[in-house]
Amino acid sequence: MLTKVSFVVKKLVHKQAIVLSLLLLLGACSLHAGEQKSALLLADSKQARAEIVALVSQSLGGQNIAIAEDVFQHSSRLLLGNTAVTSPQGIKVYRSDKTPALVFELIKQNDNCLLRRTDTAQQWHLITKRCFVR
Repeated sequence: MLTKVSFVVKKLVHKQAIVLSLLLLLGACSLHAGEQKSALLLADSKQARAEIVALVSQSLGGQNIAIAEDVFQHSSRLLLGNTAVTSPQGIKVYRSDKTPALVFELIKQNDNCLLRRTDTAQQWHLITKRCFVR
């Protein structure tokens, strides 16, 4: 009788261990599901580019900003800063205030594409889903 009870207890403990392992595995998977990763845009994402230009402009108080046609196709970051002026002698002249560049990042989270401004931590969900993890 004791052997039968011992066998039942061992079987129960084994099942509990399996259930606990599965719960831990599912928990680990769900942690990674919402993970944000650097992303790039597909080359034919003109609508996404227009949306990004509008959001960047909105973020900068309505300022019109020139943004390249291939934005976020080669890098997951967009840097906006003061450009150097070239003197007639060909020397680059920089402003003395050395204002740091504004950085926007393209991020993939689950099936969503997000645009994040790093200095303010503002974040926008893009309508487009045409970004991919780099």
